[in-house]
Amino acid sequence: MIPIRLEIKNFLPYRTLDPVRFEGIHLACLTGPNGAGKSSLLDAITWALWGEARAKRDDELVHLGQGEMYVQLDFKHEDVIYRVFRQRTAGKKGESRLNFLILHEDGKKTLQNEPGIRQTQEKINRMLRLDYKTFVHSAFLQQGKADAFTTCTPAERKKILSDILGLEQWADYEEIVKERLKTITAQIGVVEERLREIDIELVRRPMLERDRADAAQTHVDAQAALAVAEARLKEVESAPTELRAASSSKSDRERRLREYQREREELLEKIERQQKQIGEYEEIISMRDEIEGGYASLQTARETNEFLSDKLRELRTLDEERHDLLRQLDSARTRLESEADSLRKSIAELTQTTTTDYGAELESIQLEVAALQEKQAQRDLLAEQINTNREDHARLKTLRETLTTEGKAQRERLETLAKTDAATCPLCGQALTEEHRLKMVAELEAEVISKREIYRQNQDSISDLTTRLNDDKIRLEAMEGEIRQLSPLMERAGTLQAQAEAARKAEMRLAEDHDRLQQVEVDLLSNSFALDVRESLAVLEGRRDALGYDETTHDDARQQLETFNRYDQLQTRLTIALESLATLQESVTGAQARVERLQHISAEVEAEMTALDEEIARLTLLTQEYVTRDAEVRTERTRERSAWEKLMNAQQSLKALDAQAARKIELEQRREKGRYDEALYNELKRAFGKNGIPAMMIETAIPELEATANDLLARMTDGRMHLKLNTQREKVTGGVAETLDIEIADELGTRSYELYSGGEAFRINFAIRVALSQMLARRAGAQLRTLFIDEGFGTQDEEGRNKLVEAITAIQEDFDLILVITHIDDLRDSFPVHIMVDKTGSGSRVVVR
Repeated sequence: MIPIRLEIKNFLPYRTLDPVRFEGIHLACLTGPNGAGKSSLLDAITWALWGEARAKRDDELVHLGQGEMYVQLDFKHEDVIYRVFRQRTAGKKGESRLNFLILHEDGKKTLQNEPGIRQTQEKINRMLRLDYKTFVHSAFLQQGKADAFTTCTPAERKKILSDILGLEQWADYEEIVKERLKTITAQIGVVEERLREIDIELVRRPMLERDRADAAQTHVDAQAALAVAEARLKEVESAPTELRAASSSKSDRERRLREYQREREELLEKIERQQKQIGEYEEIISMRDEIEGGYASLQTARETNEFLSDKLRELRTLDEERHDLLRQLDSARTRLESEADSLRKSIAELTQTTTTDYGAELESIQLEVAALQEKQAQRDLLAEQINTNREDHARLKTLRETLTTEGKAQRERLETLAKTDAATCPLCGQALTEEHRLKMVAELEAEVISKREIYRQNQDSISDLTTRLNDDKIRLEAMEGEIRQLSPLMERAGTLQAQAEAARKAEMRLAEDHDRLQQVEVDLLSNSFALDVRESLAVLEGRRDALGYDETTHDDARQQLETFNRYDQLQTRLTIALESLATLQESVTGAQARVERLQHISAEVEAEMTALDEEIARLTLLTQEYVTRDAEVRTERTRERSAWEKLMNAQQSLKALDAQAARKIELEQRREKGRYDEALYNELKRAFGKNGIPAMMIETAIPELEATANDLLARMTDGRMHLKLNTQREKVTGGVAETLDIEIADELGTRSYELYSGGEAFRINFAIRVALSQMLARRAGAQLRTLFIDEGFGTQDEEGRNKLVEAITAIQEDFDLILVITHIDDLRDSFPVHIMVDKTGSGSRVVVR
């Protein structure tokens, strides 16, 4: 993982920061005053990649006074450019957002997000083959935590080393092998169970062969009995068919007889209806003269009514046009009256608007707004100062913890030396004279006094900063209360400005509305509006008078229609009677002849049905015999089929046993193959377990880690110090325990890590951590060719700092980017590239030189 571009907004001391570009930087120094935000840049990188930094909660990372922040990091990994964008909105209902993308050379982006932030983070960890904890224990020497690896328990050290070497994959392999081994064992069990079942089935073969022979003889006997029964059935097999034919013939004749009877009854009803109709026709024809005279009078009344109805429709059309013109005239008057009312109301409102003065109030509010805006600027500067003081406070607390740890170690060494009177040093195990002991006690006492003074100064600084932070917070809260009035005052100023402009425009409109009102009132009083409508109305009245419609004449015509209306239907009935009488009389004569023919045919059909009844009685007896013999055939056929099925079942069972014998051979071969695979996977399980290949890899890596760390330690101490990593130690109860202990030796002998001074301890930590980083850069596929070193130079004298710089320069070829953070100006010239961090009133800024 190689950083390329870093973009920050509202993160710790940074507001809106110009993107920081790392392209072309190999070895650089990140420098600037304390509290400027040097370490915050590295926090931004770790927060973007893993969502973790030095703060306990994400909301503590948001710049003071701001509501949200984001960090965007572009980095290169295995020749692919990635982008991570992480955003946080602060507050009780705060929200986080994470986007993971691939950046292509053509400028396109491919989103790599999973359904949730946690799943997306796991995807980033898998891609980097690295989590935050492993990173800060190896490639990131964090401020105040350079000893993070050294002070871990042996088990924790071993876990970190396993992560760096990528040994978790062997645990995955072991799980895969275990699952496969379970499957193989289960399959072997299934095969063995099936072999036991087959052996049980093969024992049944002699019994099945006897069953087959008995079934074959039974089948032969059943076939003979079936042949006899079928021959007896054949003698009467036509009886059911002939019975059905005779019954069908009888049913057909019964149907025909019913149809003849129904047709005769229908013809008799028809004759009765037609004779009645003939009487009605003869009666209407006798009224012929009266009907024709009344029908003529009806036609005359219809013609008069139609003529007057046409005139009435035309009169109604003219009345509709007259009503529409009157409505238009009323609408025009209403519009003028409405316009007059609206003008009077407008004149009253405009008059009131022009009499109100908004200038004095507007000027007063504008002065208040200007004062609050100045107060707002002061609030922003105070918030920046509080944010800077918070960082200084956190840095001083970290330094206090370091001083406490180092002071405790120094006092313990001093007490141990002061109490001893032995000839051997209790700290290093070397020979110790009284003079040498007193000299060492004096030196340690001087160091303790010096550290106490530094601790006191640190405590005073923390107390001063705490007081200033509390005072500034009170001032900030007071300013916030005053500034909350700014928004409503600005809204009121805008309202007054709009009202003043409205008063100016009202003076211009007032005269125009007075003139228009006077004109409207004149038009209403003189009726000088809608003149075209009034003219159309006068023309319409003339047309209506000229129409000449008489309502009395029309009513007389309607009365004549009602009087002679019944002759319309009588004329129709007369016409039908004259045309249909002769035809109807001929139809009655034909129907009477058809009735006589139907009586003769029905007598013939009844005679045929008597003969069929005798035939059906004879065939019924034969059909009953057929049923008896058919039952015998079915019984014998069932016996024959049952015997055949038993024979087939016996033969199928014997064939199945043959197949099972062949299957047994195949299963025995599968069992042998499964046992071979089971033995093979048991070997793989032991190889992939923690005592197999992973243990071998750790044993192989330890010499490399020791050699690299000792090479760096020798450079920084002129060969005085040396360390050794032990992976095993003897138990008190006997035997050997797995561990990862660190033994450190100098010219005074082997001593515990806690007994070395702060400067010496940092060199030890630096050597181990850089060795881990180099191993991480070369192993596990992580390819983390980036090293961050945050401070640590303050514990070194000038010679120690020079040795550290030499060591960093010596390892630079193992990394693509090494970034060293320090506030010591003298060290900047030791590095080719300087990344300068400065504090400003609008947040910290970064310049690359």
